[in-house]
Amino acid sequence: MPLRPMIFTLLGIVAFLAAIAAEFSSPLLMLRPSHGDADAPGIGIAALACLDLVFVYTLIFLAVDYFPGIRAVFARVQGIATLVLSIFALLASILLAFAAFTLLMLMVSLLLAVPFGTIAYFALWGDFDTGTAKAILGFAMTMKLVGLGLLLGASFALLKNKGLVLLAVCSLGLTFVLGLLQSIPPGFLVSITDAIGGLVTLIVVIVWTLIFLIGSLPAIVRAVRSAV
Repeated sequence: MPLRPMIFTLLGIVAFLAAIAAEFSSPLLMLRPSHGDADAPGIGIAALACLDLVFVYTLIFLAVDYFPGIRAVFARVQGIATLVLSIFALLASILLAFAAFTLLMLMVSLLLAVPFGTIAYFALWGDFDTGTAKAILGFAMTMKLVGLGLLLGASFALLKNKGLVLLAVCSLGLTFVLGLLQSIPPGFLVSITDAIGGLVTLIVVIVWTLIFLIGSLPAIVRAVRSAV
């Protein structure tokens, strides 16, 4: 078996894991100690990490093919593993989406509740750290593009995998849109637009986890029939 496709695929996965690490660490990197624990940093970038985890899980299917011993075992448990992980991911995404929606409504309500609510909003969310957010998004986007380049270097046949291509488009597209939502609006509104971006991303994650959940059922049926 040629080593180049395997190495490129594994390096592509590592690049996406680096992007996910940056996205998940964004709340810590954007935390402003001067405002105390009540100040919640933006949630949009962290929501992107949830979507990218779904993408990396798909890439693992490709990487397993390069290891025959693992592939045989993985083929037997793939359906049930995908089902269980999809259920947990779906529940977590729904809870996070609800939390994002609640936070969004709170911020909008405070901003419009002149004068004291507006003062509270500006004190908590009026100075979104756009500089750090841009740096994190820039690094994440770079790692994703590098990862996709490595995957294509492994095999252009990946372009025939419509699900993988759609996931990649969703990841890159939402990263770009979130960057616009954090750059175009006035600074005091960025916390709200960031929450909108995070909510939309989480809804996309919910849709994808539902697709994975439903898609895992035929594999489970085949595994049960082969066992019987």
